[in-house]
Amino acid sequence: MNAIKINGLTGGYPETIDGTSEWYYSQKGANDFLDLYEAEELIKDGHPFYGMNCHLIHFPDGEVFSPFELRENFYVDAPVWDDGKFYFLCVDFSEKTIQIHCYYPEDKKLELIDKLPLDCVKDCYNLKLHVSPLMLSRDANECVFQIVWPNNISFSIGSTEGLMFRDSDDLYFSEWHDDPYYHEYVIVRDFHTGKIKDKFLGTICRMPNGVFWRF
Repeated sequence: MNAIKINGLTGGYPETIDGTSEWYYSQKGANDFLDLYEAEELIKDGHPFYGMNCHLIHFPDGEVFSPFELRENFYVDAPVWDDGKFYFLCVDFSEKTIQIHCYYPEDKKLELIDKLPLDCVKDCYNLKLHVSPLMLSRDANECVFQIVWPNNISFSIGSTEGLMFRDSDDLYFSEWHDDPYYHEYVIVRDFHTGKIKDKFLGTICRMPNGVFWRF
């Protein structure tokens, strides 16, 4: 067996990053895994939250990059990849801020892009970064899609729609149906208005070379 020991991530699990075949990530906290909303609810209920960190793993050598340190009440979400850089959504529950960071792996440089007050959103449910270009959005399963940053835009969507990715001024949503059988549609909406520009049966995904595969 040809095996590489990944140091410093005992119990970690590598996850793929959309848009690159060269990098993986692993989220690790002091205790069990929690998503961002679960961490927020834990704190609201008066329980301690010891933090959630995120590490990057380079393929094929297995080198681990750790842009952040694990600390109490600080959540580091899974990264998005765009144009050779990583972007991280972080929430500092002690400081009550939402932070957007950029990490340059070649220089091992971490840069704060912007900081928002936590109360600019109702809660952290489905609060995510998307590319490209970079944006922060929230989908609360209330048939409303909210763009939080860099613009502040809201529009109505279907009850089973969820954003997959952004391509310039086009937002690609997936919509599922299960009557009389399960099937999915891709809905393309305008970034500024939410107006539907296209809709087709199937799915679409972005490959590491930037090409989209449509099924």
